[in-house]
Amino acid sequence: MSLDAAQIKRLLDAHYRASTAPEIFHHDTLDSTNDEAARLLSDPAIAAPLVVIARRQTKGRGRLNRPWHSEPNGNLYISFAFRPRVPPPRLRLLTLWAGVNLCDFLATHARTPVPPAIKWPNDILFGARKAAGLLTEARAAFGNIDTLILGLGLNLAPPAAGWPPELAPTATSLAEQTNAEITDTTTFTAALIARILAAYDQLLTTPAAATATLSALWQKHDHLRGQTITILSGNDRITGIASGIDAEGSLILKLPDTSTQKIRAGEVTIEKNFK
Repeated sequence: MSLDAAQIKRLLDAHYRASTAPEIFHHDTLDSTNDEAARLLSDPAIAAPLVVIARRQTKGRGRLNRPWHSEPNGNLYISFAFRPRVPPPRLRLLTLWAGVNLCDFLATHARTPVPPAIKWPNDILFGARKAAGLLTEARAAFGNIDTLILGLGLNLAPPAAGWPPELAPTATSLAEQTNAEITDTTTFTAALIARILAAYDQLLTTPAAATATLSALWQKHDHLRGQTITILSGNDRITGIASGIDAEGSLILKLPDTSTQKIRAGEVTIEKNFK
């Protein structure tokens, strides 16, 4: 992947006042873009929001600390870092909100035959294959979110040698979905950054409008809706029909006895063998 960080900055400057345009930190290799973003946020002299991009991660990770395959094969590893200093409930929907905005962005910019979908809470799929994942990490102080990092791994192209055997059945990339490479990754990345930052601003400044839009976009891009799935929650197994999300972002399961149960993000894992 060839990215021009200076050009990304110039493109973003068109969306922001000079004083509020995010700083772009571009690296060839990092342990993790989320970890680097956290290191940058620890320096009060560095303004937020900021964006960290890497061609390769040596310790990329996803939800539940699962490793994220992060080789330099034309993919996008990027983290958005903020100092929101607001109560946690104000941003509890961020992962879901960013996910549906990413789906909507990809539907417009990638134009894939199979539409993108979100698998609650943080996976972006085309059909049954995963193309992207989101990871939100936050630290609180004195009752407010002090620092917030939203990490994104997006497969733009498959590895030159093909996907590793353990990923081959489930992974995909935009290039495989469109049968063509994204030729201008700099412009694509700048547009993606602008979309995610705008979504973050909207969630903070007009939460009611963002929540209403989230509901509409979730119905449009929900991968699980209507499917019978099994949730693992500690030692419990809960089977039901996925029925969307509630206003707090919980997954709604319709149980066999027709009652419903709400599953909160971060507490459960969806079994890999759901249909």
